[in-house]
Amino acid sequence: MGSSVVTHQRRTGPPAAAHFTSRAPALLCDATWYGTLAAARDLGSRGVPITLACDEGLAPSRWSRYVTSTVRCPGTRKHDRFLSWLHDFGDRNPGHVLYPTSDDAAWLISKDRQALAAKYRLYAPPLEALATLLDKARLTEAARAAGLDVAETWLPENASDVERIARDARFPLFVKPRTQLLGTEGFKGGRVDRREDLVRIWSASLMPAERELQLGTSMQGVGRPLLMECYPTSETVFTVDGFVAESGQMVALGCNKLLQRPRRLGAGIIFEHASIPSRVVLGLERMLREAGYFGVFDVEFVTDGDRVMLIDINPRFYNHMAFEIDRGLPLPWLSYLGALGDGEALESALQAARADVQEAAGARRRAYVHRLPTRLMLALQGLFGNMSDAERLRWRAWLGEHSGHITDPTTTAADRLPGVADVAFHLLNFLRHPRAFVRDLGCVRPVSGGAHVRR
Repeated sequence: MGSSVVTHQRRTGPPAAAHFTSRAPALLCDATWYGTLAAARDLGSRGVPITLACDEGLAPSRWSRYVTSTVRCPGTRKHDRFLSWLHDFGDRNPGHVLYPTSDDAAWLISKDRQALAAKYRLYAPPLEALATLLDKARLTEAARAAGLDVAETWLPENASDVERIARDARFPLFVKPRTQLLGTEGFKGGRVDRREDLVRIWSASLMPAERELQLGTSMQGVGRPLLMECYPTSETVFTVDGFVAESGQMVALGCNKLLQRPRRLGAGIIFEHASIPSRVVLGLERMLREAGYFGVFDVEFVTDGDRVMLIDINPRFYNHMAFEIDRGLPLPWLSYLGALGDGEALESALQAARADVQEAAGARRRAYVHRLPTRLMLALQGLFGNMSDAERLRWRAWLGEHSGHITDPTTTAADRLPGVADVAFHLLNFLRHPRAFVRDLGCVRPVSGGAHVRR
């Protein structure tokens, strides 16, 4: 594949840039996430001092030239420890802009936003808004009410309900946790092909009761996984990514997730530009407004013919965010301005982003490719016989066609060290968890029933 990297040519600065004599620093967490690296580069290139909270020495973000300083912190999934650390850091270093980089960070910031607002600059929606979006059952109801299509979904209360559904439903089905909050241990869902496996896999996916209690009454019932109809015609997932201001103004870009790690169930490693149907834009605007949400969003849809069905949302920075930044939508910068409370600067930046997004609409060859896992997946799946020679040749031809228009999340011409660290980070993960590493690349056939069961 090609080695060139496209970098969006930013304007000389938003019209309101002169309002700032010095930038307020930003605190970024979840240092191993590629969305954190994208945020550090976007904000750091605009003169924002970046403090990176890091619990992993080889995290790619730690090696970015745009990171001003690093501090050690607990992981965001360790709710009590992380929240205590946030308060302690804010007491000693008041005035940082704090925006969430994971579901758990988003939940904690909104849950304690009144106290945190005394120490940080926040752009945090109410907790009830996050409860609506982070509980897939409530999200499905909110999407329907807003006029968006959704996949057929069941909410079993117990194993008997699952047995009844198994008798009547069309297979395959997906078993999915209702939320990714609080240590689902990487389980994002699994496809079940056989009726006789459904109860076993659903039961194995239950969240421990003490974890559900820890989330509080706002998330009551989320410990029981939901069941969702599977549309197996394609592994492509349509994605809408954008920003909605507290005023309700929204700007967004679309893309297709073409390849995931692991395949059909994991994080995207290849995306391409896509247009957004107007009915989807209107439905999202209504859903987010009714939920009371504002900030960055990453919404996933599955398609079946003319149907575009919402299946998930990430209400925070997300892994492929560099692709939107390269296409003219500076999501970290918009969030930063919102946290500062400068409405005039945010409005100017939104207008500039709309113009750049319209220009990007014609750049259909733009693509996002995380090169390292893509190369590993193509090589190893061929070696293990899980991908045909014809499919690997098709992917290599596609990558060649897009080689001059690729966004890679780790390597840019101006910031190369995170790419080197990413290689070392993958190697370390392989040495720590070789079976899981190989399984995530799709090189081990699924367990009976077709699902990757949480272990």
